[in-house]
Amino acid sequence: MGRLAERAPEQWSAVEQRLWAAFRRGAVCDLSTGDPAADDPFTPLAWGPDRTVRAEVLALLLLDGPPAIPGTVRGLKLTGARVTGRLDLAGGRITDFVELRACQFESGVLLSEAQAGTVRFDGCWLPRLDASRLTTSGDLVLARCSIPFGVRLTDAQIGTDLIVNYLVAGCDQYKHAFSADGLTVHQDFEADRLTTYGDLSLRTAKVGGRLALRGAELRARPGQQNCLNAARVNVGSTFYLTGWAAAPVPAPRRAVSPPSLEGVVYSLPHGDPGPFARPAAGPASAPLPDGYPDLDQSATSPVPFGEAPATLRTDPGSRYGRGFNEAAPAGGVVLPFRAFGGVRLEDARFEAACLIASAEFHLGTGQELSLRRIHTPELRFTCPTPPTGTVALSRARVGNLVDVPQAWPTNHRVRLTGFAYDYLRPPEGSRFTVEQRIAWLSRGLDSYHPEPYEQLAAALRRDGLDEDAREVQYAKQQRRSATLPLPGRLWCAFQDVTVGYGYRPRRAALWLLAAWAVGALWFAGHQPAPVKPDEHPHWNPALYSLSLVLPIVNLGQDGWAPAGFSQSLSAALVLTGWALATTAVTGATRILQRG
Repeated sequence: MGRLAERAPEQWSAVEQRLWAAFRRGAVCDLSTGDPAADDPFTPLAWGPDRTVRAEVLALLLLDGPPAIPGTVRGLKLTGARVTGRLDLAGGRITDFVELRACQFESGVLLSEAQAGTVRFDGCWLPRLDASRLTTSGDLVLARCSIPFGVRLTDAQIGTDLIVNYLVAGCDQYKHAFSADGLTVHQDFEADRLTTYGDLSLRTAKVGGRLALRGAELRARPGQQNCLNAARVNVGSTFYLTGWAAAPVPAPRRAVSPPSLEGVVYSLPHGDPGPFARPAAGPASAPLPDGYPDLDQSATSPVPFGEAPATLRTDPGSRYGRGFNEAAPAGGVVLPFRAFGGVRLEDARFEAACLIASAEFHLGTGQELSLRRIHTPELRFTCPTPPTGTVALSRARVGNLVDVPQAWPTNHRVRLTGFAYDYLRPPEGSRFTVEQRIAWLSRGLDSYHPEPYEQLAAALRRDGLDEDAREVQYAKQQRRSATLPLPGRLWCAFQDVTVGYGYRPRRAALWLLAAWAVGALWFAGHQPAPVKPDEHPHWNPALYSLSLVLPIVNLGQDGWAPAGFSQSLSAALVLTGWALATTAVTGATRILQRG
């Protein structure tokens, strides 16, 4: 180390010796030419020796590098380099700041079980990043990178922020594009405009701040169930599955295909904006990056990994695509979150809110947006179009439910059994009427379940909307009647017509009035004989009929003894009065009561 502290090894190239000197001062070693086309690390054009650094040189500097020049802080800051060989830092302790910008890596980067401060890969192309059980005290940044064979961050511990904005990731042999089960991020996890071709797996991950997937595009591979698997994730602030708002600038799309590697020819038509290419011709033994899976060498067409994100302008001061505003600026665009495959958020916890807005869910057979058993103070579900598959909220617990009618499927693909929410809060400027709420339940549920109706009625009562709550209860009885056998349906139809299952007190009062009118008209021409001829009240057919339909009220018409049809009509009026009056009184009592 003494000799290395004085000067770089003589066998190192001039570029590597320049990097050694810059490392000691903590200065940037910039190997770019200033020509955007020539400096683009995502083109298949190979860079020459004047821009080439061996991975073993980077490893030596980071693991056993020379001391800093007095008065400076050493660090590895490299821009525009082609890194040959595999950068293997697995299990190492990296104490220096690391920032690699616009670099091409010939092979993968290994950071498994390493310890580091802040590590930044900004705008780089590398075949694969394996950083399982990595521990950092600062940020881990993979912004604007392209990683065709995926990222592995299983059980990693990130001390501050994890930033993967604009990352484009392909998948490994297990179809994982971004595998981060058990990940812990102490502050924010920013994944705006992330593009994956394979699943994004965050099972049991813990994020201390917010988790943002604004404008991301996630695609499951053929035969894969989910494009996002975040079961049991725990987010300390807000979870964003929303659109991304920005103003576009006139700039060409960047390619995300890998550069040409030795012995490998890539199929990349000029102007093609984005498929990850794979060897289409060339030597039969042409290897892919050392140690990583092949993608069906029998095929001759590029793997359809999709387009790269367009170059968009972010807010001033944003180095990694952060700091954008939520609303689309004047003349700007909103890029929705897109999921092509199932989204699994079962048993997740969101301490502030779960926002699902300006999002598209393209679900195939058997795929669903699963929010089962989530816990959050607020769930916002305001997608402009409904998911094409099932939305499952069974046994979820939510404080405020903020939604719009058009966000929900209407083909009996909503699972709401045990779904509990405290308050309904439509977004500002929109309205969700009780009729639309009832239609939401009737069109969404595949079969009759009383719980969703009871839950909706309870939430409406908490807001003081007793009349709307009664409408929901009435709709519940109507839906229930359709599930009964014929005798039950007939009895329910009678209840519906006469008293509205007890939730239409005005209907009961009208029937009561009709019964009184029928009795008054009949008895006006059919006066009954008095019980005692010499002792009877003054005859009044209207009061007599009213005393029959209101049996609990004595109107002084008890001295008459109807016979024949009049007797039968009197009995019918008494029974009708008991039934209808009780219903009317019960309904009036509900109107006066709250909660």
